[in-house]
Amino acid sequence: MRKIAGAAVAAAMTVSMAATPALAAPADPVKALQKTIKPGRGVKFRDATSLVNDSGTTTFLRRTGKWRFGEKGIAASDITAQVKKYSGGVFNRLYAVDGGRTIWIGGKSWTTHRVDVFSPGDGTFAKEPLGSTGSYTGSYGQLVNPAEPATLKVLLKGRKKGRTYSGKIGYATLRKVSPWFRASMPFGGGAGDAVLTYALTLGPDDLPRKLVTSRQAVDNVPTDGRFQMVTTYTGWGSKVSVAPPPKNRIR
Repeated sequence: MRKIAGAAVAAAMTVSMAATPALAAPADPVKALQKTIKPGRGVKFRDATSLVNDSGTTTFLRRTGKWRFGEKGIAASDITAQVKKYSGGVFNRLYAVDGGRTIWIGGKSWTTHRVDVFSPGDGTFAKEPLGSTGSYTGSYGQLVNPAEPATLKVLLKGRKKGRTYSGKIGYATLRKVSPWFRASMPFGGGAGDAVLTYALTLGPDDLPRKLVTSRQAVDNVPTDGRFQMVTTYTGWGSKVSVAPPPKNRIR
């Protein structure tokens, strides 16, 4: 009887252990991102840049764009910017910030933005001399790119609350880990000790859903206040095509 009872207990324990679900492996957003990085795939984004100071919040730049991945990361982008003009104060100093479109492919770019004092106009493109991702306007856009595994890894070191990670990241770190930052700020991105605060929120798929960054406005123009950039991401891993502008549209 004891042998039978012991066998019954062992069988019951086996059934109980089998019925207990295995603990889920902890989420790894970097691995989730790496799975989406395939040639011909990419992600779309929208961002807005505002000047925040004692007078309130004034949004002056909105951008829509998409990134196309290659074998190792972001290989191309297509970004369209809209600028709302204001008069007075800092906005008089932003004379070179205008709306337009920039296509960037592997370090080369074409833009309808103003290039130095020349503006292509009529929707035609000019070769961007520095090969930047957003021409001059790009330096006012979102400089932190969580679509890069190395950059995302740094952001995930921030303080975690729910699905949001927050902290600070310096230009020096971005120059080291982020090809996108280097391409967007070809002059080096200002002072080496410039720092951005950030809050990155992940979606249920562990991929970036929203990124809010902020930096002193004086890093760009001589004024008080901060520039705040808010970016949202959609369509991770979707098909994305980015091609150079037709030759008949390049001056």
